[in-house]
Amino acid sequence: MKTLLIATTLILSPLALSVAAQAQGTVRGAERGVEDGNRAAGPVGGVVGGALGAATGTVGGVLGVDPDPSRRDREERREERMDRRERMGR
Repeated sequence: MKTLLIATTLILSPLALSVAAQAQGTVRGAERGVEDGNRAAGPVGGVVGGALGAATGTVGGVLGVDPDPSRRDREERREERMDRRERMGR
């Protein structure tokens, strides 16, 4: 009985992680969609943008798409600056 419980837990645990990723993507997508929609078309654009942003955020969360691809570039540049400062002794 314990073996069955452990096996079931191990099989179902990845599903719980993907649901958490979906939820994060949904919220971020909806927030960004509302902001962009409000800016472009007022309140109606905010409603439409929120719905579309939530949908695309959910898909992006499931697929593991980075919502801010330029973030990686900024982080790499920051690391390079830090390395240069360490080498220069600052």
